[in-house]
Amino acid sequence: MPTENERKDVQKAMAYDLLRILKEEPGKTYTYEELEKLIDAYISGLKQ
Repeated sequence: MPTENERKDVQKAMAYDLLRILKEEPGKTYTYEELEKLIDAYISGLKQ
């Protein structure tokens, strides 16, 4: 079972990865549904 620090590191890494994905298209505006799909794909390990 991961320690609290390990959990925080994983959460920060995920947030950083998602920010990098969103910065690929800086002028794009995302709907709630698009963000949900993006996060689902990230969690599932799919490349969009």
